[in-house]
Amino acid sequence: MKKYYIPVICTAVLFATACESKLDIPQKGVVAYEDFYQTDDDAEAALAAAYDLFAQNIARPNGESIISPFEALFNLPGDDVYAAGEFYGDNDFNGQINEFRGDANSQLVVSMYKGLYQMVYGANLVIDNFKNGTSQVQKRCVAEARVMRAWAHMMLAIGWNCPPLIDHVLEGGDKPTNYGNNDYASHLELLKWCGDEAIAAIPDLDERESANDKKGTTYITKGFAQFVAGKSYVFANDMAAAKSALKPLVESTKYALVPTARIRETFHLAGEGNEEIIFASNVTNNPAIGKWNGKIQKGYWMHMDIWGWRTDHWAGKPAPVLGGWGGLGVREDFAEALIANDGYNSPRRQAWIKQFDPEVLYEMPYTTDGEMTLEQKQASEDRGITSYLYGQSQYLHYKRICDVADNDDPRTLNVLVARLAEAYLLYAEACARTSDNDGLQYLNRIQNRAGSQTVSAALTLDAVKSEKRFEMFMEGCRFADLVRWSQQDNDTHAFDGLLDNGKNVPQLYDQFFQRFDTLKNEDKSYVMPLVLKSNQPRETKTDTHVIYVEMQHPNLGEVGFKVGKHEYFPFPGAAVMAINPNMNQNPGY
Repeated sequence: MKKYYIPVICTAVLFATACESKLDIPQKGVVAYEDFYQTDDDAEAALAAAYDLFAQNIARPNGESIISPFEALFNLPGDDVYAAGEFYGDNDFNGQINEFRGDANSQLVVSMYKGLYQMVYGANLVIDNFKNGTSQVQKRCVAEARVMRAWAHMMLAIGWNCPPLIDHVLEGGDKPTNYGNNDYASHLELLKWCGDEAIAAIPDLDERESANDKKGTTYITKGFAQFVAGKSYVFANDMAAAKSALKPLVESTKYALVPTARIRETFHLAGEGNEEIIFASNVTNNPAIGKWNGKIQKGYWMHMDIWGWRTDHWAGKPAPVLGGWGGLGVREDFAEALIANDGYNSPRRQAWIKQFDPEVLYEMPYTTDGEMTLEQKQASEDRGITSYLYGQSQYLHYKRICDVADNDDPRTLNVLVARLAEAYLLYAEACARTSDNDGLQYLNRIQNRAGSQTVSAALTLDAVKSEKRFEMFMEGCRFADLVRWSQQDNDTHAFDGLLDNGKNVPQLYDQFFQRFDTLKNEDKSYVMPLVLKSNQPRETKTDTHVIYVEMQHPNLGEVGFKVGKHEYFPFPGAAVMAINPNMNQNPGY
C-alpha cells in the first residue's frame, strides 16, 4: 500500500480586464479538478491528503501552536485531573474546560470542532469523487475515507450531541443544521449511522498482517473499522450490534496486549506500531517528513511541554523525563481509588502515576546523584520543590509525559487513536449489559496485565466501569463515559465528582525550602507556608524534605459541572452560531 503525505491540490484562476491578452497563456503544472479524480494514483493521492488533514487535526488543529485540542478537550473535563500550571490562569484554555467555566468561544471547543469537520471534508473529497470507482484500489480508498469520516462524526456526536451530519462536500452557501430532531433519540441515531458506515466499509479494507506489522497501525484497516463500529454502537446503546462488531477484533491474533513489563510503552516512541495499537496517526519517525515540513504539524510537540512536570520549580530534575510547564495535575481521590483497586505496587499504578515522595523525590535517578545514600538524598539541596507546584497533589501524572527517549526533535508521543485495551473494555461492557459472560475473559486480561490485586470473578457492569476508569486514564474516555452512563443507566450520581471542579485546587510544597509564618493553632496542628524569597533566611526550614499539599481556592466566579448544561460542549459561537441561523445551540450556552 502506498501512503504519502502531500498538500491538498488546488487550482486558481486569475482574471484581469486590462491585461487579458497578456494572461491568455496556458497554465503549467496545474491539473484541472475534473481531470484529477480519475485514476488509482489520483485516489491514493486524494486519500493521502485526507490522512494529512486527519493527522494535523488529531494533533494540533487549525495551526494551534502549543496545544492538542483533541487530547485536552476530551480529557480535562473529568473527575481524575486538574488543570494546573505555573499559577492559576496559566494556559487558561485548559482551566476553562476542566473547571466548567468556558463558553461558546473557548479556544479548545472552537479548534476541535473545526478540526473534526476538516477531517470530514478531506474524507468526503475521496468518497464523492471515487464512490463509483470499480478498481480495488479506489474501493479501498473510499472505504478508508468512510471509516475516517465515521470516526470524526462519532467524536462530534460524543462531544456535541447532535452536530450536523456532513456526508458530501458542501457548496459554499450550504448551511447545515443539527442532526435529526436535535434530541437524545437523534443522538443515538447519529451514532448508529457511524457504526453502520464503518461496518459497510469493512469488505474493501486491508487487514493488519500480524501483531508484528507496524505499518498496519498507521492506516485504517478492518480492525480499526471494527473498533469504530463497536464504540459507536456502545454509545448508541445497541449492545448486540457492538458485540457483533467487536468480536472479530478481540478474537484476532493480529493484535495483542503488550506484556506487563511494557505496559507504558504504547504511549511512547519505544512502542510505536506495537501489537496493542489498532490505529495511530504517527509521522514522527518518517524520514521523508522534515521537522518544519510536517513533523511539527502532526506531532504533539509543545503540548507535551504543557503536560510535562514543572521542573523549573524543583531543585533538580529526574534524569529519565523531560521537563515542562506542569499543566496537568492528578486528583488525589483518583490516585487513592487506583491504589485501592490495584495495590500500591501494581505495575499499572507505577506506570500511570507517581507519588512525589518517595518515588519522584528519591527513587528516580537524578544526574546529581553520584553515590548518594537515601539519607543524603533526604537532606540534599539538589532535590525537592524550591517554590510550589500549582494544581499538583502528591501524585504526578506519568503515563503520558515525555521521556528523554521521546525527544525525537520535536518531542512527541504516539498519537494514539485506538488500542486493543479499549476494544476489550467496550466488548466487556456490551457483554455485561446483555448477560453474556464471554466478556469476563477480556476484562480479566486487562486486570491481569495491569498486575492489579482486583481480578473479577464475575462479569458485572460496575466491574467494567471501574476497570475502564483506571485503564483508560488520560485517553479521552472518562468524561464521555460519565455522560453516557448518566443517560443509559439513569445514573444521578455520575457527575458527583465534577460538581466542585475548580473550587479546590491543590498546591504542592516542600518544607525543606520554605520558611513559616506564625503558627495558626495553639496545638501547632496547622502552619501557613510562605514561598521563600531569595533575600529571606531559611528561618525554620526542616533538615530533610517534607512534602505537603495546601488547597487553594482561586475561583471567585461560578465553576463546577452543571447538570443539563455541561454534558455537551457548545457549538462555537462566532465560528458557527453567528453565521448559520439553521443551527440550534446546546442548552445552557
